[in-house]
Amino acid sequence: MLDATGFKRKRYSDLIDDMTLKAKDLFGEDIDVSEKSFLGILIRLFAWFLAMIWEVAEKVYNSGYMHKAEGIQLDRKAWEFGITRLQEQHAQGTIEIHGTPGFVVEEGTLFETDKGILFELASDVTLDENGVGVGNIFCTEAGTKGNVAANAITMVSNPNENIISVTNPLPTSGGRERETDAEFFERYQQTLAGLGSTSTDSIRAELLKLNGVRAAVVIENTGSVPDEAGRPPKSISAYVLGGDANEIARVIFSKKAAGIEAYGTEQVQVYDVAGYPHTIGFSRATEVPIAIQLTVKKNERFPADGIQQVKTEFIKYIGGTDEDGTSYTGLNMGEDVVFSKLINQVYRIDGVDDVQLLVGIKGEALGTSNIAIDITEVAQISHADIEVQVV
Repeated sequence: MLDATGFKRKRYSDLIDDMTLKAKDLFGEDIDVSEKSFLGILIRLFAWFLAMIWEVAEKVYNSGYMHKAEGIQLDRKAWEFGITRLQEQHAQGTIEIHGTPGFVVEEGTLFETDKGILFELASDVTLDENGVGVGNIFCTEAGTKGNVAANAITMVSNPNENIISVTNPLPTSGGRERETDAEFFERYQQTLAGLGSTSTDSIRAELLKLNGVRAAVVIENTGSVPDEAGRPPKSISAYVLGGDANEIARVIFSKKAAGIEAYGTEQVQVYDVAGYPHTIGFSRATEVPIAIQLTVKKNERFPADGIQQVKTEFIKYIGGTDEDGTSYTGLNMGEDVVFSKLINQVYRIDGVDDVQLLVGIKGEALGTSNIAIDITEVAQISHADIEVQVV
């Protein structure tokens, strides 16, 4: 029913009770409405279909509220505020090709990893006099599976006598899955402040709408002298993790107040509607590399790939790239690495009896304390920096 307290769906059992009472009211208290009687079967048959209608009614009611909407209804509600769901993206990178000097490797040539992940050459590459050429590639499938480690792409899908070897000198990146309802709603909450115009929250909210931007903070110096971090007076400083520099600069320019300097280590020139250039500065978030040493006391339920599962759980929590090239978002900027939460990640794996864990910044002494992360920093970890010993 719908009243001042909201909508409450009638369930199958509620409908059976209501229809049973009504049947007794119409036909008498001694009417047989048991499960195997004709009237009892009829009541349960109608109750089942009516329960489905009540479920639809509940979903229609919930679709009007962001925190309860699902799927396309969530997309449509967020669109009212100018926020759209991030779609799946193809990973991109570069490929280094060795072969016959002067040979042209045609656009569309396929390369792959030993796990069969395919990458396509974006444009023709002509090998130089040393038989070396570098070209751009993109994964043929969208999603995080295309984010592979350096030197993982080593095979030509259709072997050619003019191509001796291939490799990707750097990891591929940019691949992502379609944003889930939970992720989309979280970003929606973060971007509500974007309805403003020139506040720091408004600028941050607009930055978070950009594809590839994982986190952002905006700090202002309202004083008349540089602050302790060297930010000029009457300036704003955006610290951004991920995203395209030109798009970031365009957003900052469109949202900041006139006469306020956009300060940062990266400088991008942006043109206003009259064609005049403006230099917009912002800074990239500082990535703090984390290292972990772990000793696990296991029992017979500990899986064969338990060590890799433990590493993956750490990477999911902190953020970084797994051994198979899958990237995880993990902690946001300014979020501390909490020691107790790391312990909890280990116990997600079946067969763990006891845990001894040390954590710290890579290259520094490890311990059992939380790791403080500055607002302009973000913690990251690699599978290579996680040592797991099982006893």
